Amino acid sequence: MANTAPERPAGVPESGVWDAAIGRWEVSRKSELGAREGECLFYRADGSLFSRFRFAADLQDGPFAIYHPDGGLARAGSFSAGRLAGVVSAYASSAPGAEPLRACCVPPAAVRLDGLYQDGQLVQETFYDGQGHPILSDGRSWPTRPTDVPADAEFDEGGARWVRRRPELAQFWTEGGGLAEEIAYRDGVRSATRRFDDAGRLLESCELAPDERRHGAFSRRWALDEIGPYADRRIREERGQFDLGQAVGDWSFLDDAGGAPRTFARGRAFVDGDDATSVAFAAVARGSDPDWWSTARALRAEGRVREGLCAAARAAAAESDPTALTQFLAADVMPLVPELAAQRGEVLVQSTDVTVASILEALLGGADAASAFRALAAALPDAHPAAPDFVAASLLLAPDRPMTHLTRALIRIQVGDEAGALVDAAIVEQASPESADSLRAYVHTAFRAYDFWPGRQALDPDPTLAGLPAGLMRDLNDVKAAMAVFATRLTRLRIALRSTIGADANPAWLPPDLSPLLPDGPVPLRRASLPVVDLGDEQGGGGAGTVEIDEQIETTALGVPALLGLAQIDWGALTWLCWSVGLDRVALPDATVEPPLFAVAMKMIVTRAWRAQDRLATGGLLARANGVPGFEWQGIDIDALPQHLARAAAEEYTAARSVFLWLASPEVVSPFQCDLRDA
Repeated sequence: MANTAPERPAGVPESGVWDAAIGRWEVSRKSELGAREGECLFYRADGSLFSRFRFAADLQDGPFAIYHPDGGLARAGSFSAGRLAGVVSAYASSAPGAEPLRACCVPPAAVRLDGLYQDGQLVQETFYDGQGHPILSDGRSWPTRPTDVPADAEFDEGGARWVRRRPELAQFWTEGGGLAEEIAYRDGVRSATRRFDDAGRLLESCELAPDERRHGAFSRRWALDEIGPYADRRIREERGQFDLGQAVGDWSFLDDAGGAPRTFARGRAFVDGDDATSVAFAAVARGSDPDWWSTARALRAEGRVREGLCAAARAAAAESDPTALTQFLAADVMPLVPELAAQRGEVLVQSTDVTVASILEALLGGADAASAFRALAAALPDAHPAAPDFVAASLLLAPDRPMTHLTRALIRIQVGDEAGALVDAAIVEQASPESADSLRAYVHTAFRAYDFWPGRQALDPDPTLAGLPAGLMRDLNDVKAAMAVFATRLTRLRIALRSTIGADANPAWLPPDLSPLLPDGPVPLRRASLPVVDLGDEQGGGGAGTVEIDEQIETTALGVPALLGLAQIDWGALTWLCWSVGLDRVALPDATVEPPLFAVAMKMIVTRAWRAQDRLATGGLLARANGVPGFEWQGIDIDALPQHLARAAAEEYTAARSVFLWLASPEVVSPFQCDLRDA
């Protein structure tokens, strides 16, 4: 429906045009292109003058005024090229329909509000009472302005301070008038901060990067009544540079007289990911004896101070020499007071989001070195070659900390040192029996032998499954081909494990030699999209489609537990595959014979796969609500498993379920069909 202009009131000039979008009459001059030029008047529907603006090329430019319905001034200020500029004043009125000072939060007794604008941005607001005094939110007058506070600063009652905010600089004074802080901005982002003491002397100056990390020049001085963080109490000031949050270059630590008790070279920044290429984190070839001390000194000389500390830790670990490591650290680290060093070290150990770079920055900044090296060992990826050295260095520096053995145990597990992990668990028990029990459970589940899984599972006839048609739908060649895929994957896992634990090691948890299942050698492992026919099409005619097959296995950079977890998943699926064609061991079959309880086993596996997945998704709540029984996995009730073990159980049963679905479904291409594994 078209908007119809109301009848023109007597107060509106004949040239006025009704603007339905804003509900105002507009009287303006326009250029040949239709742009407003010069003075523009807007009238309310009742004919009262609402506002006067000036335009240039259709942009508000110059002074403006807005009026209350009774004609009194409501607002006045100026625009510059379409942006508010300078002071915009709003005036209260008690007349009916008056324009408000502000939409909300107006102090009692306020009759005027001044807003200061720069480049169109509101940077400051001040309310005034009828006597022209600036007032607080409760209507009380501001405190008396100290002589050192600029006249255009406002009082921030929340912070009990004076504030002058501008787009490029915000300044803060105490209520008594002392300059306390300055924050510089660049493109709306903090670029520097400065703090001052009560006498106005600079305490701290810090430049910032756009992401607000420290970047550039930095200085900090402690006030006379402040206690500095350093063990050397002569130090009252520090100066240096930051590079994206990391201390770099030469740092000076000064006394009250400005002398330098010590100067340290903090070198260049260490970026997360540098450990992948740094010699300080490199693997050591078996039988070699690297000169880590020479490496540490060379790295320091190159300005790679953080890496030098890492190489020194590995040198000390190789020689079991804590004194040499302590001396090396002393040349690069200004010691903090012991309580603060311990506190910062504990933060590193307890945090779940530290990185290699943040740990090394804390180490160089004086955090407890034993804690820092322990955190560093834990932060490195699985089976990292340097991790054992770093945790050994931690124990050298602080041998009386039982919980460091928890970290060492986890690292030992990563390299297959089952016995060493259990020794550490016994030490951990002194401080935390619960942690020791959890550690032993991890060892027990990670280092399992390879028995015939169906042989440990009792199966009872299920009357509800009686009379079902045959479940085994695969011929002998299909079964042998599937076995070859599992055997090839397990062979690759066995090779990867041997590369970690040594070619001569033969622990019980090493995957068995499955060469008898590969008479022609390992087979190619597919990763492809293959065409399939959807036999479940509602029209009965079937529908063409594709399915993702991924039989390949990635072993690069995985630790022993991850490799063993993959091996147990494949081994369990392989044992059920062998059982499903009539075998009581892992071997190549001569024929396929469906066991009498095939359907019972399939139902159990499918149900347990769902039950384990529900344990991960809902904590088992959905299963218990629907009466789906639990089961034990490795002697532990499924609902009592910690999350990482519940995930292992779910992955094992899901792989076994995929085997049964493949055996019983001719349209399924492979047990490694992604829709089976992801369902």
